[in-house]
Amino acid sequence: MANKAVSNTGPFIHLTEIGLIKTLNSFKEIYIAGEVRNELIKSKIVIPKKIKLLNLLPTFKDTAEILVNKFSLDLGESQSIALALQEKTDYFLTDDLDARTVANLHHVESHGTVGIILRALREGIVDKETSIKKINELYEHSSLFITKDLINQAIKAINDFKK
Repeated sequence: MANKAVSNTGPFIHLTEIGLIKTLNSFKEIYIAGEVRNELIKSKIVIPKKIKLLNLLPTFKDTAEILVNKFSLDLGESQSIALALQEKTDYFLTDDLDARTVANLHHVESHGTVGIILRALREGIVDKETSIKKINELYEHSSLFITKDLINQAIKAINDFKK
């Protein structure tokens, strides 16, 4: 089980849309920044009790502002990357391609909703059948923009998974 992750808003929204928020239990600790909390409340997403709101230290507030200005990220994504740097987390959870690119530039490993579901399968939180069903629901019923090719790759990985 990974120790620590920071998430932006996207994975919470998409996992809620498919009724699979429990997959976040594959992480020991998940932190969110203030702007992410605000976005989740605005989107009427229930924040699981295990999620911890952390404030950015002044230096990392500056980092978040730089990320907004330099890379045109929104404030939630920028604060999340800055928080991942501040807390030296193992992962940054996001479905936003630009945010992933910026995180990778800063040596922060990022994973999206599909990766969270695959991790939960490996951790025994969900079974293969549920994983496949929910991956298909991501494509068919969620607001996540995802290609059919990625769905097919994820389903192949699920089918190939052996405990």
